[in-house]
Amino acid sequence: MEREISNLLRRAEEAEKSAAEAKKRAAETQRQLSKERLQAKKRDAEAKRREAEAKKREAEAQRQLSEERLQTRNTTLPEFLDACHVHLFLGLAIQPDPNSSTRGDPANAGDKHRPAKIREWMGFPQEQAAIWADLMDVDFVTQRHFLELLVLKALGKDVRQKMLSSELDLSYFERFTIELRVADIIKQLYASPQIRQVFHLKGDVTFENHANTLTEESMADKMKSMSLEPKQSRRSGRLAAKQPHKSQLPPSTQPDAKSQESGKQKQPRPRADQFCVYNVYNKKPKERLPAFIVEYKPPHKLTLAHIMAGLSDMEVDQVVRYQKDETPEDICRRVVAAVITQAFSYMITAGLEFGYVCTGEAFIFLRVPHDDPSTVYYYLSVPREDVGDTTGWTGNPSDDNRLHLAALGQVLAFTLRALQTPPRGSQWSEWAKKRLVKWEMIHDDLLGEISNLEVPSSEYKPPRTSTTFGRLSPVKTRSKSTAATFASCTPLETLSSSESGDSPDGPNSHTPSRRPRGSRADSSALPPSSAATKSRGGRGDSSTKGKSRQYCTQQCLLGLVTRGSLDQKCPNVLDHGVDRHHISRATLIRLLYRQFFGQDPDPDVEMGCESLHIHGTRGALFKVTLLSHGYTFVGKGVPIEFVEHIQHEERMYSRLRPLQGVHVPVVLGGLDLRWSISYDGIAEIVHFMLMGYAGRTLAMEHEIEPDQLIRLAEVSLHAIHGLGVLHSDPIAGNMVYNEDSGRVMFIDFERAQLEKRRPPLKSLSPNQKRKQATDACGMNPNKRDNFELETRRMRHAMLW
Repeated sequence: MEREISNLLRRAEEAEKSAAEAKKRAAETQRQLSKERLQAKKRDAEAKRREAEAKKREAEAQRQLSEERLQTRNTTLPEFLDACHVHLFLGLAIQPDPNSSTRGDPANAGDKHRPAKIREWMGFPQEQAAIWADLMDVDFVTQRHFLELLVLKALGKDVRQKMLSSELDLSYFERFTIELRVADIIKQLYASPQIRQVFHLKGDVTFENHANTLTEESMADKMKSMSLEPKQSRRSGRLAAKQPHKSQLPPSTQPDAKSQESGKQKQPRPRADQFCVYNVYNKKPKERLPAFIVEYKPPHKLTLAHIMAGLSDMEVDQVVRYQKDETPEDICRRVVAAVITQAFSYMITAGLEFGYVCTGEAFIFLRVPHDDPSTVYYYLSVPREDVGDTTGWTGNPSDDNRLHLAALGQVLAFTLRALQTPPRGSQWSEWAKKRLVKWEMIHDDLLGEISNLEVPSSEYKPPRTSTTFGRLSPVKTRSKSTAATFASCTPLETLSSSESGDSPDGPNSHTPSRRPRGSRADSSALPPSSAATKSRGGRGDSSTKGKSRQYCTQQCLLGLVTRGSLDQKCPNVLDHGVDRHHISRATLIRLLYRQFFGQDPDPDVEMGCESLHIHGTRGALFKVTLLSHGYTFVGKGVPIEFVEHIQHEERMYSRLRPLQGVHVPVVLGGLDLRWSISYDGIAEIVHFMLMGYAGRTLAMEHEIEPDQLIRLAEVSLHAIHGLGVLHSDPIAGNMVYNEDSGRVMFIDFERAQLEKRRPPLKSLSPNQKRKQATDACGMNPNKRDNFELETRRMRHAMLW
């Protein structure tokens, strides 16, 4: 019994043990299952994480690729304006240390024609906005023509390397950030037929300072005009000392006592710091018309505080009077008036309606009305304050922005306006000068007045017209299709939270308000622009008898000189007489002088003298017409320092009289001017050499084969050499092709010299032959006749 009980207990224990082991195995199995599930979850989570990371890397790569494409693709016009403001213009930095900056008066108004009144240009905002309205209404603004963002950012880094401490620094900054960009935009606009039609564009623009125009020759020019006489053979020092010294320079470049004395007295020729030149391509030869002038004033000399304290409507007669107990504002007004006067005088001299003064920080845009040259109108633009750190451009063309207030936007629209107004001509300039007085002050130390001046407040307060202009936001497209095209143009940079928190009411607000309905600034204070009231070809009822005439033929002018028969091929023959010329050359010059100076200048009466906007080293060309008889020819004008050179050239043409009309142009004579005539505001012309128009220079393209032109040039040059004249500068620019005669003619004999030709060969005695043989042994075997050397030089120049 006990044994059975023991067995039962043992079996029970074994059953419990088996149950426990089964339970343990079940638990272990459950644990393994849980572990496997957990690992599966981890594997799944890891797979999802890796997948997410892969997607993130792919998205980042796509974003970087997209960003790279945005950075490296060409920009649209609005994108370009925005990037130039942010990356270029905002790089302006002014040298804070006065000891590291240039010194001197901020203006040079002394003895310059000054306005009687300075008035705010009330209509400027609307006129600029009208330009933007025309520009944004075409598909061009959605097309990508301009520099990439990546390039502009790199250029911006270069801009920030230099702080402005001189006028030269300012000129580099403006050229880099504004002028080259405007020229690039205008070039692209001209390439668009649609834009060309909208703005009547005839070409593109360049900005030039004309620093070397009609000035003494550079060393390179002197080297070009050196004598071609071969070097002397070597001699001993003793023999060389006995030989008189002969300069290798032509007479025109050899200094003499008179020229040295006059050179000491000669003052630098006053001219604007920069000219915007309009390159008109639809005329042959290409015309280069001045559009407006730019005057630079370094911001450390003329600060924004000085401008804000001094720029206002003023009567200049009161400003130039120095009085006791003057306030700082009075002094600032005088300095600002002097600065405007300097730019104004250049505009008057050049016959230009528009110009501006630039300090880098501020732009003072100027306009002189055609009918009232005694008044100059101004408009102040301060791009950093008007625009801020961002332009508000978001990539959405329907959003308001301040692109039109950026420096590049302002100058671009200003340039497009100026291109629609032709230069006014010499007669207008002379008429205006007669009505103006010159800046004169007993106390005229502007630097001493302004350098340590305590200005009450330097806070920028935009003029009342700027408030309206800022709300206009004209750089917006007008069509849905254009807006759709801009959808992918969103800039990479967005407004930061700190920028969006600025007050919208301040002058530095980054978010312009919508334009209120019916709001317009009063523009009645300023007469309408001549571009809007007059035709682009001329003004009102002005005579165009000279401007519309073609040039007289060489044979016509040759007949005038010789009192011969008329040339029936001359386009002006009906006004010259019947069968023979009615007047002589002397009478023509006398009548022309009376036409120029017989009465006071009148802006609406043609003078018969129009700048061709073409100049060389020393002379500038004018189209001259004797209105009473229709003779039309060229006047080569020179400033006073080159009168001797032009008279030398006239003597060379006199020597070549038998060749005139055939191998060289017909020269009618010289004309001393009673008062100077301005050449595009660059130089004052005091003497004309009157000559026939011979044609376009060989430096331009011609349909004739180059080899044939070279042969024709050789024929003319040999004829010139036959009269003992060495041209001394036989380059393509000094040769023209005359279509009437089919010949090449030489011009520009400023550096010409008289040379004796070698006598023709004749029979020699034995003694003479021996002497020639002896001389030949001591000669350089490469020595050649000067005329032969010049012919070879001419061929070489033509081939290159």
